[in-house]
Amino acid sequence: MRLFIPCLLLCCLVFGCGEIENVQKRSDYNNYRDWGIYRGDQGANQYSELDQINKENVHLLEPVWQFNTGDHTERSMFQNNPLIIDGYLYIVSPGGRVIALDAATGREIWDFDARTEGQKASNYSVVNRGLTYWEEEGEGRLFYTMEMSLYAIEAKTGRLVEDFGTNGIVDISENLIDGDEPVSVSATTPGVIFEDLYILGMRCGETFGSSPGHIRAWDARTGEFRWKFNTIPEDGEFGHDTWDFVEGEAYGGANPWGGLTVDEARGWVFAATGSATYDFYGANRKGENLFANCVLALDARTGERIWHYQTVHHDIWDMDNPPSPILVTINHNGFNRDAVVQMTKMGFIFVLDRNTGEPIFPVEERPVPASTLPGEEAWPTQPFPLMPPPLIRQGFSEDMLSDVTPEIHAYVSEIYEKYKGVPMYTPFSMTPQVMLPGMSGGMEWHGGSFDPNSRMLYVNVNEMPNLIDILQVTTLLDDTGLSPENKGRLLYQANCVACHGLELQGAPPVFPALQDLSMRTDEELLTSIRLGKGTMPPFRNLPDEDIQALLAYLRDPSEKPMDRMARPTKTVYLMDGYNRFFDQFNHPAIKPPWGSLAAVDLNTAEIKWKVPLGEYPNLVEQGIRNTGSLNWGGVVATAGGVLFIGATADEKMRAFDADTGEVLWEHKMPFAGNATPAIFEQNGRQYVVICAGGGPKTPAPSGDAVIAFALPD
Repeated sequence: MRLFIPCLLLCCLVFGCGEIENVQKRSDYNNYRDWGIYRGDQGANQYSELDQINKENVHLLEPVWQFNTGDHTERSMFQNNPLIIDGYLYIVSPGGRVIALDAATGREIWDFDARTEGQKASNYSVVNRGLTYWEEEGEGRLFYTMEMSLYAIEAKTGRLVEDFGTNGIVDISENLIDGDEPVSVSATTPGVIFEDLYILGMRCGETFGSSPGHIRAWDARTGEFRWKFNTIPEDGEFGHDTWDFVEGEAYGGANPWGGLTVDEARGWVFAATGSATYDFYGANRKGENLFANCVLALDARTGERIWHYQTVHHDIWDMDNPPSPILVTINHNGFNRDAVVQMTKMGFIFVLDRNTGEPIFPVEERPVPASTLPGEEAWPTQPFPLMPPPLIRQGFSEDMLSDVTPEIHAYVSEIYEKYKGVPMYTPFSMTPQVMLPGMSGGMEWHGGSFDPNSRMLYVNVNEMPNLIDILQVTTLLDDTGLSPENKGRLLYQANCVACHGLELQGAPPVFPALQDLSMRTDEELLTSIRLGKGTMPPFRNLPDEDIQALLAYLRDPSEKPMDRMARPTKTVYLMDGYNRFFDQFNHPAIKPPWGSLAAVDLNTAEIKWKVPLGEYPNLVEQGIRNTGSLNWGGVVATAGGVLFIGATADEKMRAFDADTGEVLWEHKMPFAGNATPAIFEQNGRQYVVICAGGGPKTPAPSGDAVIAFALPD
């Protein structure tokens, strides 16, 4: 004890007392040998203190066990970051089952299946990135969301915790908005724990009439609702005056769909929100639109706002803040400073003071182009961080077209003749345009990894443009008396066009075409519409009559005369699907690199190194290497000086040298590892585990493998 006191004082002087308090409060189940919290810890650092696997021996790494869940579909995704606690490894499968495995062997111990018989029969799949663990008096429970239900499960048995909510379940559609209006929300990313609270961010739709993405907390013991923060402020609340609300309109989105982080010492929870809806045309929501596209610091006990910082004003491009904020301590001008790091689809990194939300490095408000669509008013300026520099290209021009082969260049050039390259933050217009960064980033939900010793941030990025076609649509405000098909057409335009296009053409491979549903039964379609499926959110807010009308239109989408006489109408502008600008072989139509891994020194805000991440096998066969590939899934840094990441279209797991970006090891997996790895130690042996399930976003075949790697025993 005599030696400990001066060491503690020295640590406070060198590192700052806030960091020491966080270490003191770290829960026992999140000791450095386990991986007990999604993304590694409460601050989303994605870092492991284990160093048994290091630069000198990582080349010996080999797979030691593999578990297949057996419930993937042709279009499923497996984005889960496993939890490892007390020898148990917990995952959520592509089909939505919670499974406990023996962490050392991969042997199944138990599973929990909340699917209905109809879901099981219809090749149902979910997007779920992880679980939340909470322990009291040695009894652990897992929190898990599927559709609009929050489940509490006994960690050792897989049984529902009967005294939580109603027989172990809480309806997360309740306590979201006032009144009886139905809502439709879900959660793809797990919530966080602070003391005895479970705090959760929402996933909601991106169309007109979507539900709001308010942040809420429940009692972790009982499931009792505790507090709510309105991300779309109500009358009398701070930020309400940043909206020009229109009577009769429904306002939604502004949701932290990529998760939350917690500063236990301060008692604060941090969130990063996405766009308000409709994502691509905001004539009904003029203004800056707080708290859409914001980094938020809230009192974790009450939900009260402490500070906010907006990264995009009046977002009309779907430029979300995908990952939750990362909590770090950096050395700035010779002093340790607690910070919040926010990564964006634009490729920007905002580094904010954790106490105030003010930028630590310079940010400049720059003028951007004005809107030309009737009714729309783009915000005249946007924030541009000057440090660190953006990690991807911003804005598109003809000289950026892919030239990896003459054949590919000719193909993408022909497409480009119909479009116009524009600077970033150019509002959409009736002239087709190419948008870069595209809607998949930049950075995505996987976030990055922070090494607290080197103060280095490691992050993987995408560079993929989107083709933007805007359509003018006149819709009826009164659908009384319309045929089911015509009413269904209006419902389709309001709820489905952004993903599936006005002509039901979809945006394959991510969003399927709906032009021929002859192989799908009515029950399958109704289940998908009502409950959601994979990337498609649930539409519980639609009454049965509307769903039947939508189904009638999908079965017969032919144009039918619509009675517009004496009916009130409204003209809106819709984007005709999330169309990626791909070449004929499903590579991005921009010059490589298409995916990169970068190291950013957060002490100096400088990029230390940046290397291509991944390849496309069909190009490798032609001798075209180091292009990078689209990538989903995060990187994890370790004390051994090694970075681990899957994520890429070539289905490889890789280890990089944290100091140089050199590839030290790689292993071909059966499916792409579009998930964040977890690092843990069991019986004195260090493991690296990843969920490998591929999926249409990469694009790569879907699968269901959980693979653990270790050094030879």
